[in-house]
Amino acid sequence: MRVISIIQNKGGVGKSTVTSNLACALSSTYPDKKVLIVDMDAQGNQAVNFGIRPEDIEDTVYNVLVDKMPIKKAVTPLRANLDLLGSNDDMNYFEVDTMPGAKENTLSKYITGLKKALECVEDKYDYVFIDSPPELKFISSLILSATDDIYIPFEPDFYNAQGLMKLVEKINVLKNEYIIEPQIRGVIAIKVRKNTILHRSMIDQVEKYCKTNGISLMKTKIMNSVKYAEVVASEGKPIVWAFPNGDHAKIYFRLLKEVLKSAEKDKTCVPC
Repeated sequence: MRVISIIQNKGGVGKSTVTSNLACALSSTYPDKKVLIVDMDAQGNQAVNFGIRPEDIEDTVYNVLVDKMPIKKAVTPLRANLDLLGSNDDMNYFEVDTMPGAKENTLSKYITGLKKALECVEDKYDYVFIDSPPELKFISSLILSATDDIYIPFEPDFYNAQGLMKLVEKINVLKNEYIIEPQIRGVIAIKVRKNTILHRSMIDQVEKYCKTNGISLMKTKIMNSVKYAEVVASEGKPIVWAFPNGDHAKIYFRLLKEVLKSAEKDKTCVPC
């Protein structure tokens, strides 16, 4: 089982869109592979992406982490080979409800909660995509502990470039602090505007930064478009499912090929 997390400590950069469309692209391309989406964000955007109201989900990732509910009892089937472990407002109280028990002698047990829950279904799923909240709170340690590969969406402007560098530094600090080994596999340029000097310049700068730090800047770039949100609103599903042959969907199928190729390069990766 390969666990892929989409992480960014800033909201509105398309994390949820990237997560759902990559998962849909994989489930469509490889119908023999079982895929799980885990939403760790209280906004519940993964449910919204599939036409489900977050408040209507009775059992969520909160119940898995706090009440120790088995994942298989909390998932919502989306297709034969794609399930959703959703989230809602309950996750806003996760740290308040659990931190009192996260004392020094139980810290290791606390941060491995998500990892252990996923290990119980590793024979059921081939790939897991985790959508993270837009901030690096303590919950990020749970996500990183369970993660194999990290992908960071990046909007090419000056402030996001600075934020990207700080995010990479913070991830490395958490890796050392908790002795965990997720790998930052790639940075995904998103909301890119064609023929924009600023965007070309910032992408060039980020590419140099990535090369210096042993990180890949994905060749596939997600163009700036309201189409992704419009399709979710009108069709109740990600664009990869709604219009798989359209140009916007094809971008995600290309990105998926890069993601899978990156995993194959990892000699420690056991093929699913």
